[in-house]
Amino acid sequence: MHLKLPIVSHIATSETERNALIEHLKGMRFGLEKEGLRVSTKDAHLAQTPHATALGSALTHPRITTDYSEALLEFVTGTHATPSDALAELNALQGFAATVLGEDERIWPLSMPCWLPESDCDIPLAYYGESHIGRLKTVYRRGLGFRYGRQMQTIAGVHFNLSFSDDFWAWRAARDGHPDGLDPRRMRDTGYFETIRNFRRIQWILMLLTGASPAVDESFRLLATDRFQISGRSRIAQHATSLRMSDLGYQSTAQESINICFNYLDTYCQSLADAVRRSWPTYEGIGLKDDNGFKQLNTAVLQIENEYYSSIRPKRIQEPGERPVRALINRGIEYLEVRAIDLNPYARNGISETEAGLITLMMAAAAVADSALFTDAECVAINGINARTTWAGRQTHQTYDDSRGLHQAALEFFDSLDELAAILDAAQSVTHHTDALVDARVRLQAGCPLLSEEVEQATLDEGHLTFGLKMAEQHHTTWRNHVDSEEHARLATIAAESLLTEAQLAAANEGSFDAFVAAYVNQP
Repeated sequence: MHLKLPIVSHIATSETERNALIEHLKGMRFGLEKEGLRVSTKDAHLAQTPHATALGSALTHPRITTDYSEALLEFVTGTHATPSDALAELNALQGFAATVLGEDERIWPLSMPCWLPESDCDIPLAYYGESHIGRLKTVYRRGLGFRYGRQMQTIAGVHFNLSFSDDFWAWRAARDGHPDGLDPRRMRDTGYFETIRNFRRIQWILMLLTGASPAVDESFRLLATDRFQISGRSRIAQHATSLRMSDLGYQSTAQESINICFNYLDTYCQSLADAVRRSWPTYEGIGLKDDNGFKQLNTAVLQIENEYYSSIRPKRIQEPGERPVRALINRGIEYLEVRAIDLNPYARNGISETEAGLITLMMAAAAVADSALFTDAECVAINGINARTTWAGRQTHQTYDDSRGLHQAALEFFDSLDELAAILDAAQSVTHHTDALVDARVRLQAGCPLLSEEVEQATLDEGHLTFGLKMAEQHHTTWRNHVDSEEHARLATIAAESLLTEAQLAAANEGSFDAFVAAYVNQP
């Protein structure tokens, strides 16, 4: 058995060390990205209307954009000192959107989509205007449609972004026997990859506790219908936690061929860079162009690095026109993006304070625990337990290894986190982390249902579409009843300015679009 739980040993042997670590963790920074489909209130159909002008430009607005589909809103917060502050901004952004959407449109609260059109062609691609970079973003999404089907572009989730201070990484290096520290960038890059490896070792625990997508509507075309219980229009995968993170999502033979490396930054970047250049026969068969222009950016395994679907990514804010991997190579890792989080339909922001505390605690544990390099065998084992958790994580006989069930192994991991939870609470002046620890233990000990169990029961009682619309309406009403006029005016100004910026970008186009695509795709 090659699975390994990262266990957090005693991390502060004195009050002085404890206080120092509290100060280091005060340097953590947080941001949130939340996706949500626009749907019709009449029948829960996918909205066919364009991105509202009042929301600004999806290309240049810094906080409100779209993801893969034109109907898939994405709200992106700034960087904050606590998850609570990020949640407050996210709530304000969605509240603004709720006031300017059409009267018959709502923001869908579930990860798995609403009633989808019969034809993929009727799922609108995101449109970003006529600037070269805007057109490139739409072509990329057109390529995703050919490669994976546009239905995949309607699955939504939450991305949890966080970073640690250089002081924290220096503390980590000293604890590991480097009292004089290392080069700051080397400390960051090494530390973040150690954290990534440990996160992947405990990702299944996060999906077990925050997975909230055990059901889909019948309009979502399924390949393995025998896995589902039929309840009206709903299709329910009994015992599933997160269909969004299962093989119903962005999985392909091409991506499996990449064999990504999570041990070192240079090999990680090289693996992705190779995938963007290595042609793939299936995508060659799709072709590069048709009468409507580019069908995809290239015929490689990946059009761009972001096409690789990973549950966690090392990130660096890019310069204009810069590729993600080039930003990492040039300046190193800036923060981590945790992507394995379903929308919580009961939480207005798609993620609750308790869940944010849980993720912060798990990521801090991943950062402080020892983290051996991955072997091929461990990677295979991790992929296996993640797959079992998404489809059957709630089965009582589901095992972690030869001696422990999933729930028992998760509880053993949490048994090592009480000290760290208290330290994080002190750093942020909250109780969210100890609260999250209590909540996780109660759920794992069957004291109350897992989130996926609650969603499954609601689907059985009401149906996927009815339940989704009910929660969407509830959140919409709360937003509309708590409008901050000053914040609304500020966001309206930002929206108007973003439209002007997009127009300026389009007016500044130089050269042909074909040449622009070639230059972008072929960056060194």
